[in-house]
Amino acid sequence: MDQPREYRTASGLGVYRLQPAVGAVVSGIDLAAPIAEDQAEDLRQTLYAHGVIFLRGQAHIGFAEHLAFARVFGEPIDDGPDPARPMITPVRSKAGSREGTASVWHTDGCYLPVPPAVSVLRAIEPCPFGGDTCYASAVAAYAGLPEDLRQEIESLRFRSSLAERMPKKNDSFGTAEKWDELRAKYPEVHQPVVSVHPATGARALYANTTWSLDIEGMPVEVGQALIRRLSEEYARPEYQVRWQWEPGALAIWDNRLVMHYGVPDQTTDRYLERISVKQGPILGIGDRPASVAAELQTA
Repeated sequence: MDQPREYRTASGLGVYRLQPAVGAVVSGIDLAAPIAEDQAEDLRQTLYAHGVIFLRGQAHIGFAEHLAFARVFGEPIDDGPDPARPMITPVRSKAGSREGTASVWHTDGCYLPVPPAVSVLRAIEPCPFGGDTCYASAVAAYAGLPEDLRQEIESLRFRSSLAERMPKKNDSFGTAEKWDELRAKYPEVHQPVVSVHPATGARALYANTTWSLDIEGMPVEVGQALIRRLSEEYARPEYQVRWQWEPGALAIWDNRLVMHYGVPDQTTDRYLERISVKQGPILGIGDRPASVAAELQTA
């Protein structure tokens, strides 16, 4: 049975679904207070059910509360630029600029052996007009493919490399020497084109034109064409939700279930802070028995 548009969890959290395929606003929680275990479990299950969840009215919290909340979903990743707060990745964008907006469909950290499982993004200085973030259900994108194409891709893997994808000279990330360091720090990895969620068994497209370089066992041009074909699915409006940032807002998304896109139309400078957590490597269909696979109930 399909979930209603609005419902309450067992711990009393309010859930208001934004779109049939993806996205929900959660209410009834104050992140300044300790999070009870029954609330934490409901938050996890709500995230898994809807791919991305949003909170409003949390402008009174700070870094400590942000970090404590992120721990609900996994182990924080310490790779930020501030040694005092290495869990924080700053997300900055200038008014009228595409730079720093991540304005391509992607999921974070495909180039890591253990990519981020969940990301928790908090508005510090949101743009009051423009600068939204779009999310697309990779579960719906996979389910909507023709059956023969699903069968073709279910055992494929793609190659990903941070240094190889990024330009040798880019003011946002560093010099050519910096990229040589990144190549040594982040050697290329191979990820499944179709991922299987470890908690629910949901299958989702994981390949994307941002981080997927080519596909194992295919000529480069053929593999890249297939990656582009699959990535076109994220642009379907019926798979998407669009979030308008406001003071005190947070977005929490499962990188294994959704792709996201920063809309580069911010009319003022924008600053947000992200904490990502890890849970384990990305699983492919062959890594999990088919008997436990389950579709998410987001339809």
